[in-house]
Amino acid sequence: MPPLVLQDRPPVRKNDVAPLIHLDDLLQELIAAGGPMPGEYGMMNRALRLLGDAVRARVISRDEVLAYAQDITHRHLEGTMQSRALGKKFGYSGDFEMIDAIYTLRSAPEPHLRRWDLYFHAQAAPVAVRNRKAYFHQLLNAHTEGGGKAPVQVLNVASGPARDVREWVLENPGREVFFDCVDAEIHAIECARKLCAPFAERVEFYHRNVLRFLPAKGYELVWSAGLFDYLTDRSFVYLLKALMAVTRRGGEVVVGNFSDFNPSRDYMELLGDWVLQHRTRDRLRELALEAGAAPDSINVEWEPEGVNLFLHIRR
Repeated sequence: MPPLVLQDRPPVRKNDVAPLIHLDDLLQELIAAGGPMPGEYGMMNRALRLLGDAVRARVISRDEVLAYAQDITHRHLEGTMQSRALGKKFGYSGDFEMIDAIYTLRSAPEPHLRRWDLYFHAQAAPVAVRNRKAYFHQLLNAHTEGGGKAPVQVLNVASGPARDVREWVLENPGREVFFDCVDAEIHAIECARKLCAPFAERVEFYHRNVLRFLPAKGYELVWSAGLFDYLTDRSFVYLLKALMAVTRRGGEVVVGNFSDFNPSRDYMELLGDWVLQHRTRDRLRELALEAGAAPDSINVEWEPEGVNLFLHIRR
């Protein structure tokens, strides 16, 4: 595809700060060239970091940056992963369609948009999201190895597309594991039911708000990958208490939360309006103690990127 001619570029205002002007110049060049190549990812990340520093220093407001991001994305990047995040089709950026697109490395068919999607998928946060699927699979393997108690009951909280469940069951057809999947988004439930249709007898779906409803069962493993970093501390503690209450003795609760170490944070927040509650290992431990977990039952681990933390509580 020939380079784009950007004839509708709005003039840069006099009150625009230097980091935004720099980012705009870079974006315009990359859009005209058909998108960033891997060797240019570093330039993009540095420009975003400088702009993020300006926002944190209150030199420019985040709202001003988001207005810019909405404008340039609408004019030139419709159909990309970035536009999906900004569009908030189901009310927030990290909805089940976005998570499934990250799991499957979905990208636009148009070459000039595909390059932007490849840049998106190369960011630390999407890599960490894919890693947490593998982390869940490792947990399931650990809970089913050695032919221990059968069957194993698993609660998947805010289960989204349930592609992680589908892939594990397909790879482990002989392991006696049953899943209860709870999600507040009916479209996520419908999508997940289709994906898991080949083994519907092993996966039950509940369209519920987990802050108000949990299945009245006991579980060997309670897993929640991508919900807790949207919750306030108060809701975090409330839900964690509820999850601990439905976990059987000898089982464990494992919840994911993005770390304060997230190299993708400026990209997510400034170009995608994707805001999470980033927490440290120490803060996760404090919240677990507030929820009533015994100090020696708590462990915090992480996936290879070090971006997604996992709070483990043994019962």
